[in-house]
Amino acid sequence: MRISLIGANIVLLAKNHNPSIVSKEWLLQKGVLTESAKSFTHTPAFSVVETDNFSFIVDPDRLQLTVVKDIEKNVSALPDKILSYVQALPETPYYSIGFNFGYDIESDKSILQKIYCPNNDLKSLFSEEYKLGGIVEYKFNEFVVKLFIQPDVDGNMKADFNFHYQLGTDSNIEHILKMHSETLLV
Repeated sequence: MRISLIGANIVLLAKNHNPSIVSKEWLLQKGVLTESAKSFTHTPAFSVVETDNFSFIVDPDRLQLTVVKDIEKNVSALPDKILSYVQALPETPYYSIGFNFGYDIESDKSILQKIYCPNNDLKSLFSEEYKLGGIVEYKFNEFVVKLFIQPDVDGNMKADFNFHYQLGTDSNIEHILKMHSETLLV
């Protein structure tokens, strides 16, 4: 089995992110982004800053930092960049954080068939040529995890993980961000 990381981001939800503050200059000054912006949109409703390696989007409810290039190399930088943002705006009422990962899995497709239907009875319901996916929800450490498994056209599987953490008034965001590496498969 071969597993490849094909997408990664961190989402931080808050009651009042202020997109008007988030300019490309502000992000560089606060150390959230360390490379110059190649694309920038700044409005009162949202702000988008893109560099060669990252995409930073903020609106009043949500901040999303996504790795767009060299994902396996750059994924480990996400928590520090989010922490820099949080430290720059500690008064913002953050209420949840999510780590999201997408994987491409090359594997014998019968693995899911063995889990869901060990006797292969699904052939009688569908046909000889069916593909199987699923949704799994479970707890991992302090996170609620949703795993979405989908077959692709090449016979591989796509696995999308969402690690959700509901922040309380006494939550330590830095502690939660330190768990980011524990949630990675690769």
